[in-house]
Amino acid sequence: MKAEVKYLEDEQLANGVVIRFYDESRRVAGDRWQVTVRYDVVVSVSETFWSLVSGEPELIEEIRAALGAEIVLTNVNERNFISEDEKEALVAEIVSRIRNNIFGYLADPEFPECYFKRCFKEAREEIKRKIREMLVPDNEDIEEPVDFSHLF
Repeated sequence: MKAEVKYLEDEQLANGVVIRFYDESRRVAGDRWQVTVRYDVVVSVSETFWSLVSGEPELIEEIRAALGAEIVLTNVNERNFISEDEKEALVAEIVSRIRNNIFGYLADPEFPECYFKRCFKEAREEIKRKIREMLVPDNEDIEEPVDFSHLF
């Protein structure tokens, strides 16, 4: 069975980060559920973040296009074989636990900038890897010698 995504709520933090909660639970057998709570941490990419990076302008423009206006960190919490009677209470408990455990980290004033830098670095590495792959096709970068006598 496919899970039906149910929007739960948004939480706006003081540093501008928005956390969106979703219930993606699904019935697995009879009255048993796989309880799944997903939350997306949405960071708006401001121009001040782009002023922190330097490098080749064309590469930065490609990274800007890849990242877009928002970067999203997604996390999923699952519990299996939960009774239908306990499902709603468990969803509320998971959301409450997320609030208590991770909001302190996400609410840090430096979190949006640090997360942007991490995403920027990952995007830059991915783009450079693709460029390298285009320049050197598989198995064509190593020229094998015809004569192996130099090995003896």
